[in-house]
Amino acid sequence: MNERIKLRDGDTFLIMVKDAKVIHFTPDMALTHVEFVKRTTGTLPKGAWVGTASKLAGRVVPISSKTFYGYQLPASAEIMAAVAKIFE
Repeated sequence: MNERIKLRDGDTFLIMVKDAKVIHFTPDMALTHVEFVKRTTGTLPKGAWVGTASKLAGRVVPISSKTFYGYQLPASAEIMAAVAKIFE
């Protein structure tokens, strides 16, 4: 993908990251993380990460899925870098 997706403050996407790349995303926030994974890959691929990416106060911030990980926290630097390649 050559052009990054421009988000406005408050925009949120469901995202899946694997091997330092965003492999799936959708703005369909009516889906749960489980349904998003089910529809895109069936099950969460080994080594993949799932969560949301939201633009808050001018920054795109990926947050982990509480459903999959039991907590909701900002993602690692590797995930943040992958998300920054796609979203601005």
